[in-house]
Amino acid sequence: MAIISSYPVLTPQLGDKVLGSNTVDSTGQPVEGNPTVQYTLNDIKLLVDQQYVQQLSAFNPNNTFDPGHNNTGSIITFGAAQGTGTSAVMLGADGRITFNLKGAYSIQQIYYGQAAINNNVILNFKMVDSNGTQVGPTSTTRFLSNNTLERHRIEINSYIQIPSTAYYYLWLQNPTSGAAGQLANQVTDAAWGTDVPPAQLIITKLQ
Repeated sequence: MAIISSYPVLTPQLGDKVLGSNTVDSTGQPVEGNPTVQYTLNDIKLLVDQQYVQQLSAFNPNNTFDPGHNNTGSIITFGAAQGTGTSAVMLGADGRITFNLKGAYSIQQIYYGQAAINNNVILNFKMVDSNGTQVGPTSTTRFLSNNTLERHRIEINSYIQIPSTAYYYLWLQNPTSGAAGQLANQVTDAAWGTDVPPAQLIITKLQ
């Protein structure tokens, strides 16, 4: 192979190609041997130009969501069912989140924790797949409630690669090692707008 500096310098066109190593396939799985392949500049541009587009936005319509003060926890629900089999994401009234299209997704969870005054509460969050296996790390927060009207905002952002149709659940635990607590809505001034829900879910897809 000649020295790179000996090749002419040209303005690239979208139909031109560059060499690269194929390390993962379209589902995000490793490719054995990392073979050398060609990529067109047009395909590289399409990949770089991708943006996250919102697929689902939901919130718990109740004033509170109580997982129970125990070490078991419960599935978090986000209101009425949404989506169909043709949707990228479907939400069940029981909290089941179904991904119908493979790809990269961003999952944003927003919660407001609450406890009785002077209580130190622990809230643990996790995601599990259809087999009950935890996906990703546990998220946790611990706070001292200074006022019964006080709300502790919790935001969890995660990114997952969906290789095929799959479903998941989001869980909340209020363990007995902390005081009793729950998720609760934040009341706003009537002249300002609607109250802030206790649990909100926003899912976007890279496309």
